[in-house]
Amino acid sequence: MKTSSSFLIGGTSSGSGKTTLTLGIMAAFKARGLKVQPFKCGPDFIDPSLHKMVTGMTSPNLDLRMCGREFCHQSFDERFAEKDVAVVEGVMGLFDGGIASSAALAAELNLPVILVVDARSAAESVAAVVKGFEVYSKDIEIAGVIFNRVGSARHRELIEGAMLEVC
Repeated sequence: MKTSSSFLIGGTSSGSGKTTLTLGIMAAFKARGLKVQPFKCGPDFIDPSLHKMVTGMTSPNLDLRMCGREFCHQSFDERFAEKDVAVVEGVMGLFDGGIASSAALAAELNLPVILVVDARSAAESVAAVVKGFEVYSKDIEIAGVIFNRVGSARHRELIEGAMLEVC
């Protein structure tokens, strides 16, 4: 299975900004001339239609509960085979949904996770949130964090300082 240029975008919760960031990342890759293969965790038809608008590629649903492990592996491998990068948009919060969670899919497909954190109305506390997500499961790797809704340069500085200290 080819996974070196693939990752899952997961959030701390629904509404964290996963879809907006996913679309922006896909558009940036496409603008650089890369062939992007989008995927969506779970049974969803709205986000995959947005993925297709940005990438021009069909965005299959990957759902371990409804489709099973074998189907998810096969769908991922076949669709990603001729592409440069695969971007999987998660569903709800990273660990929500048991076997159908974004974390379960990331573990199953050995995908690193980019965690999206809504930083509105918080500063240093978001570092504790990230640390909790980092240690919650040994089955996944939090490879990066994107803070959404950072309101000012000072807000960013507070978050950066806490992240350097805690994570």
